[in-house]
Amino acid sequence: MSPCVPNESLEIDSFVHGVEAPATGRNSTTKPLLPRKERSLQSYTTAQVASHNTKGDAWLIYKNQVLDVSKWIASHPGGEQTIIRFAGMDATNELRAFHDDWVLETKLPHFVIGTVSDAPETTELVRDFRELGEQFDKLGYFHVSPWFYVRKVVVVFCIFVCALGLLFKTESFMAHMASAVLMGIFWQQFAFVGHDCGHMSARTHARDNIDVRNLGALVTFFNGISVSWWNATHNVHHAVPNTVDCDPDIAHLPVFALDKKMFGSLFNKYHGRVMPFDWPARNIFVPYQHLWYYPIMCVAKFNLYIQSVLFLLTSNDGHGGRTKLDNAAFIGYVSWFSLLVSCIPTWGERVPFVLLSHAVAGLLNVQITLSHFSRPIFDSPTNKDAADKYGGDFYTRNVKSSLDVACPTYLDWFHGGLQFQTLHHLYPRLGREHLRKTEPLIASLCKKHSLPYTRRTFLECNMEVYQTMKDTALHSQTWSPMIFESMCAHG
Repeated sequence: MSPCVPNESLEIDSFVHGVEAPATGRNSTTKPLLPRKERSLQSYTTAQVASHNTKGDAWLIYKNQVLDVSKWIASHPGGEQTIIRFAGMDATNELRAFHDDWVLETKLPHFVIGTVSDAPETTELVRDFRELGEQFDKLGYFHVSPWFYVRKVVVVFCIFVCALGLLFKTESFMAHMASAVLMGIFWQQFAFVGHDCGHMSARTHARDNIDVRNLGALVTFFNGISVSWWNATHNVHHAVPNTVDCDPDIAHLPVFALDKKMFGSLFNKYHGRVMPFDWPARNIFVPYQHLWYYPIMCVAKFNLYIQSVLFLLTSNDGHGGRTKLDNAAFIGYVSWFSLLVSCIPTWGERVPFVLLSHAVAGLLNVQITLSHFSRPIFDSPTNKDAADKYGGDFYTRNVKSSLDVACPTYLDWFHGGLQFQTLHHLYPRLGREHLRKTEPLIASLCKKHSLPYTRRTFLECNMEVYQTMKDTALHSQTWSPMIFESMCAHG
């Protein structure tokens, strides 16, 4: 299905319903950062900054100013990996995507140590997308009506209450299975609310601060997925989507391999270990991954439990954010759900209830993977020049790596905002209630800059992912370690 694209002549200013764009040089996004302490600022070349690219020696460029964040990485609320991936690079667009301007202008001056002497000129593409973000900010699209989430939460917990009512107030097997379906829908819908809160897109005012750790514990308690683990992985995914050895959301060996690049047992920079293309991957899973895909999605929530437990029990893996509250919330989830299942009278009903509820919740995993699995997989940043790392600039890489779902308005509840994946990746703080009305402008802007904005029906998205996985599966059946090693040999 072709995307809904506004008229060719549509300009950014025409979208803002009479709100004029800020004058160049006067908006907060163009203000230079002033160091907190009086000190002279040195001038550095981009090559000099690029040499400071490790966890212990990390410099960033933000609006042509050099920041030394080496001592602060471990304290970053969004996880240290999001900073490490851009150490030695210009991270202006990434920082602006994930933070309000007032946050950056308050926090970043502490780290300013100099300026960049040879910064490249900003491209028209980047300028256009930045200006669009400024328009969204001016229109208040980075916060939502308080009633939007009041309604969402009320509906979500009504589903939960109905699930409990069918389970405890009836004795029919079919009623109990209906309860399992409602429980799965509750998990899916509550995850959407947690996702919005984690991105700071559920705020009612621009300067509201969502306590992600404490509110996240509530999500962990009802969903059983550690929000600390989610925070550590998801921010990296947004920063470097579909980068073969950096994005944790595509690192699924030995079960799935989305590209031939994954056949070489790559060292995964997020996990800090080799993801081996070993015997189970070569012989059991990957050659038939297109057939495994939906059955695995039905039980994927169990894997998320495992990932949460492993994350919460590990403290020396380089990922911060763990809290005692999140641990307690996860234990609370295991407790209440175990107690609930134990109240079902027979094992003949308990097992189907657990499996069906988790299979329905697996729809969320399908929706998440549809957004990226069929999109281009970017090469390792170690094999690219700075300008092409991670698939290009922040906006280009996120457009190329995202797939939108075309759906009618009455199905927006089912997709939870994930159907506007491109828009969400470009402006992750954009409120869910504003996504549909702003999507046409993204399509228009992508068309202007010849970016491959892609939008399909839900069925077409599923077919595309299936075909992508099948193509890679067929390649894996003819893959040989000896051939691969000979191709990679030097000399």
